[in-house]
Amino acid sequence: MSFEYITVTPLSPHIGAQIEGVDLREPLSGEQVKEIHEALMRHLVVFFRDQPIDFAAHKRFCSYFGELHIHVGGDGTASSTVEGHPEIRRQHFTADSKRVSGEVWHTDQSCAPIPPMGSILHQHIVPPMGGGDTLFASMYAAYDELSRPMQDFLDGLTATHDGALLFDKTSTKYPTAVHPVIARHPVTGRKLIYVNQGFTACINELPAKESAAVLAFLFEHCARPDFQMRFHWRAHSIAFWDNRCSQHQAIWDYHPNVRSGYRVQIKGQAPPSR
Repeated sequence: MSFEYITVTPLSPHIGAQIEGVDLREPLSGEQVKEIHEALMRHLVVFFRDQPIDFAAHKRFCSYFGELHIHVGGDGTASSTVEGHPEIRRQHFTADSKRVSGEVWHTDQSCAPIPPMGSILHQHIVPPMGGGDTLFASMYAAYDELSRPMQDFLDGLTATHDGALLFDKTSTKYPTAVHPVIARHPVTGRKLIYVNQGFTACINELPAKESAAVLAFLFEHCARPDFQMRFHWRAHSIAFWDNRCSQHQAIWDYHPNVRSGYRVQIKGQAPPSR
């Protein structure tokens, strides 16, 4: 597919592209939406620069790709719901912050029975001297680089994902879910690794020591620089990532400066499957 209504510039061999030629403050045409979705399927995460959107435009843009997802796990010190907008999470970090969201490699809300299909983050305040980048990694590339015997071994295993591992400790009950270790993307059909350091607690079919060893290998493997790109935020940049086939990690190297933005997620249509 060639792009006629947007401009798409790939940013790395495996993941990431910048999109130009659209103003997200305004409604998009059906052709633009179709091409943005196609770019997302090809590149796993797409970025937009200089988009000073408000809450209405943010939610409108998300709604082109599905119903909006409501965060499972409650509020905490790292992020919180915006009053009057239950779909929007404020991610505001200052000199007083004790932690920030997403400091370890993770897939958003994989502890949910049906994790979000995607996330769209608008960063409106960035550190003045740089910092606060986000790393993104392709779980397609991570799967493809496994040996065939390892692929065969992992295929058919399941893992438990537990919100208590990552969410702020503001509740006595966190969502948990069981998902396949190797999943297949519902649109592209490609296989991918679906475990992450943030939420994955154990592989269910293995004894505890074997599970811990296999997960340690997979976490290290998925974090290899070969599968990654690093996005440098500017004020009013937007990142839109496919949560089904990518992982990301936020870099907290800007303390005591402020980094502040808003995230809206798109509801998944089904649990991850083989």
